[in-house]
Amino acid sequence: KFSTKRLLLFSCSQSRTMSTGTDETMDRLFPKPQRKEMLRSTYVMFDAEDFSIPDPLLFKKNIVTAIEKEGYRGRIKINGYFGLKITIPQDLLDQYLEAGIYSKIFEGDRVARMNMMLVELLFWAMSHYPAGTNVLIITKNQKILEEHKVRDIIEALAVRDFYFAIEHPDTFYPPAACAESSELFIPIATRKRTFDG
Repeated sequence: KFSTKRLLLFSCSQSRTMSTGTDETMDRLFPKPQRKEMLRSTYVMFDAEDFSIPDPLLFKKNIVTAIEKEGYRGRIKINGYFGLKITIPQDLLDQYLEAGIYSKIFEGDRVARMNMMLVELLFWAMSHYPAGTNVLIITKNQKILEEHKVRDIIEALAVRDFYFAIEHPDTFYPPAACAESSELFIPIATRKRTFDG
């Protein structure tokens, strides 16, 4: 459990508690922004370990809508992290690029991919320090916080005014979306939860 200032990191519990010294409980990705925080940037890291999202444009739209509904109006950068290039259909990579989700392809297993994600997170943090930003990690890895390097880096950045949230891809692209309208957006308050907080 983190004791850091204003850190929001209870990724898939039924509700979220902000550690602001109050008992305020919300179903949010990030803390409600103060006026000076409304233009905070958000870095979205999508651990794309499979191809279960056939409509990257809808996926991105739902991510952006969720962040904007929380009151943040700053730049949103979304990177998708893939494994071996040979296993990824080129047309899918093209769809991600057209949607504005930049593909990062790394050789190796999940551990290697996560290590490279952490390296990129540190570069992002250095380029935005001391202002601080939001960081949204989207992954199916339910044990991500059990990996000591992930927890250590998040804790170190959290005390430097970075806000973190970790979500399952279904939060922004539920399985039923394939048969739904392209206008679909799943409100955070009603979305499916698959992790324990």
